[in-house]
Amino acid sequence: MIKKLPLFFLILGISCYIMFILIGSEIDENGFIKEPFGLLPIGALFFFLSVMIFAWNKIKS
Repeated sequence: MIKKLPLFFLILGISCYIMFILIGSEIDENGFIKEPFGLLPIGALFFFLSVMIFAWNKIKS
């Protein structure tokens, strides 16, 4: 289970970036940008967790 955890977080991170691209951005009539910006730091967090857990598993074994 712990060996598959980095892959799970990597898939979650990549899916956050893909959803950000697919949802897209738009500018409303007042000039404010509407975009799902929260997906970017969440995707980066999942990617970082994936790398850290993978490195931890390699160091321990």
